[in-house]
Amino acid sequence: MDKTSLGRDSESAYGSEVYSNATFKLQIKESTTKKEIWYEWIRNRLRYYMILELLFSICLVLILWKQYHISSQNDKTLELISSIQSEFQNFKLDIESDRPSKPTYTMNLDGGNKELEEFVKEVMKDMKNPSIERNQKEYPKQVIPTQDNSSPNNSIFQINAASIILGASVDLSRSSSSDNNPLIGRDQSGYVLIDRSDPPSDKAWCSNEENPILTIELAKYIRPISVSYQHSKWSGMVPDGAPRRYDVLACLDYYCNNLEPLVSNCEYKATRDNKQEQFCPIPFNQNHSSIGKIQFHFHQNHGNVMKTCAHTIRVYGETKEVPKVKERTLEQAETCSKLTYDYHHHSWTYNIFDFKNCIVLYSNDCCTECPECCDECLIKDTNSEIVGFSIFLIIMSPFIIGILLFLICLIVSPIVLILECLFCKRDESTLEE
Repeated sequence: MDKTSLGRDSESAYGSEVYSNATFKLQIKESTTKKEIWYEWIRNRLRYYMILELLFSICLVLILWKQYHISSQNDKTLELISSIQSEFQNFKLDIESDRPSKPTYTMNLDGGNKELEEFVKEVMKDMKNPSIERNQKEYPKQVIPTQDNSSPNNSIFQINAASIILGASVDLSRSSSSDNNPLIGRDQSGYVLIDRSDPPSDKAWCSNEENPILTIELAKYIRPISVSYQHSKWSGMVPDGAPRRYDVLACLDYYCNNLEPLVSNCEYKATRDNKQEQFCPIPFNQNHSSIGKIQFHFHQNHGNVMKTCAHTIRVYGETKEVPKVKERTLEQAETCSKLTYDYHHHSWTYNIFDFKNCIVLYSNDCCTECPECCDECLIKDTNSEIVGFSIFLIIMSPFIIGILLFLICLIVSPIVLILECLFCKRDESTLEE
């Protein structure tokens, strides 16, 4: 082999090696460029498009919900109109059926007109209050008698001053700790002040303390006449945990530092007639003419259990300051109809957006129209909390998403850089070999 051919062979060998190195470096550069392009595309996608899509989705959901709400309101209106028409038709049939049985209304010209007027008045009264007797038996109205204009100024009224509907409340700072007043959550201690004819078994003021104290701030300053206690419905034997013996004391000052006994050793016990509400009369005392806060001291429970559960407490007294009771207005009737309809047809709207706490339901006399609503009512709604939190999330969602993406970038970027450095070092070592 001559020198010329040997030189050519060596040049061709070195040339091929240089070409392969350049090609490999070009491939690395192309792969790095592709990674940067993908990173840039993902970043732009998250920065611009995700926020717009999120806002568009929220607006779309709100528009759909509004349309659904409007359609439900139209259905409700049509249902109310049909029910009114059917009731009017039934009333017309009732009047026509009574005509042949009472001919004196048309035949007797002397006394028939007066009888006809009385009959019409009675019918109109029944239309206004179709089931007042049944309402009072099932759910006693949370009202107090109206003062007559002809009565003297020194008229005395008897009320249940421990009714939450009239404004009574539990003084938590001067009462024992209760299961209905958790550190995190809504205070439901007012269950014991709801004047129910049949208190539910799962809604009560309960305390695990020994000899617990329940302090009630009355709705009005009264001269106390008697107190009563009523447990959830029982027959034959009083349930365990029900108060058996208790004392009642009057707070002579706001902080209850000065107490005076009203009645001692009141007992709630089983009777032959299974009497649910049992009274404890308070002896007359002129010094007790203006009592605004009362304490119940529980000493013994049925079943000798530690936990005390009080369902319904009433404090009857005399007072001169009585607000006038108005007849049920059209607005109250509409409120009850809306809550009843939402409870049975739109549970999501009822649970989140409707104001339907116990005070709203009982003060509007909604318990006959929707007894399930009253049985499940809460002292405080979660509506404002849930709606406020939802609005906060909607407003802050872009910022929250941005913070999350920033945190992800902070965590992922170092890992990606470390991996890239490891791959680069491995590639360099491979090249050197």
